[in-house]
Amino acid sequence: MWMSLIISLLGVFGNIITLLVFYRLGFRDTVNITMGAITAWDLVRVLCGSVHRLYGPVSLVSEAVGVSWQNVTLVNIVYMHIVAGNVSYVIGGYVALERCLCVSFPFKVKSIITPRLTMAVCLTISISVFASQFPIFLVFEYKWVYSQLYGQDVAIYQYTHFYSVHGQKFMESYRYFSFLYPLLSLSFMVVSTVIISYHLQKASDFRNKVSAATKHQDGTRSEMSARDRQVVKMLLAVIVIYMIVLVPRVAHFVTMLCEAEYYTLRYYNNIFWVVLYSVSFLDLLNSTCNLFIFYSMSSRFRYCVRSMASHFLCCMASPKSGKTTLNDTT
Repeated sequence: MWMSLIISLLGVFGNIITLLVFYRLGFRDTVNITMGAITAWDLVRVLCGSVHRLYGPVSLVSEAVGVSWQNVTLVNIVYMHIVAGNVSYVIGGYVALERCLCVSFPFKVKSIITPRLTMAVCLTISISVFASQFPIFLVFEYKWVYSQLYGQDVAIYQYTHFYSVHGQKFMESYRYFSFLYPLLSLSFMVVSTVIISYHLQKASDFRNKVSAATKHQDGTRSEMSARDRQVVKMLLAVIVIYMIVLVPRVAHFVTMLCEAEYYTLRYYNNIFWVVLYSVSFLDLLNSTCNLFIFYSMSSRFRYCVRSMASHFLCCMASPKSGKTTLNDTT
């Protein structure tokens, strides 16, 4: 719990900085749009993770209030974390597919996949995935009951009337969607990574064989530019991390589909939550990596972070009056 809380708080700080950097860089590039969308949903994930796990510090003050905090936030916050993760995974699968097409057919695809189209696709994915799993927020509710252990009322969660009427049908569809989204994303990522790696290797062999003069004459027609290669490598790092996180999540949902009692408030309730929190911890680690990946692999991102940090330090060190001189501005 404490490790997850610390990782979540770091992720909140890192993803806010990442979004500010993308805002400064602008969204005229499809890479900035897709990575900005993933970062936004990752920010939702780490916010949910940090809010839920505040039950740890709260428990130090009052154990009963900490238990209530854990159960109340479990009803909506934890499931928001899961839904946001599915949206992020699907957008990640789209990024892998988009980069694969751009690397395989650079001139044809780049004229088709415009920033406006990319923005529309990210919004469509976000709305569609969220809407398909929104009823999960109607399945559980909390109520206050007296606890003899704590000697006061604590909040517990239970199934709602919605679940008793529509629960069986919805939970079946929810399980399939929760399994389908990570599985499709993982499939797209694996296939796209193999194809992208092949083209990168092919481009590397081409650079090793041709002379410097031939590079200047024919390189623009046969291989990717240095910036495109760096962008692809950066996105490959993001995709590989997603693949590492998605494998245990897919295995988790496969178990849910094969064993009906492997779910909350059922026979394997305890095992379910142990595995779920383990997978959630990997999700939090994944959501915290964005700033470090972009900073280490993108010179533009790194320059923008440094300029923003310098500007912030200058503002902190400036006189109390809000006036600036021409020299200060320069």
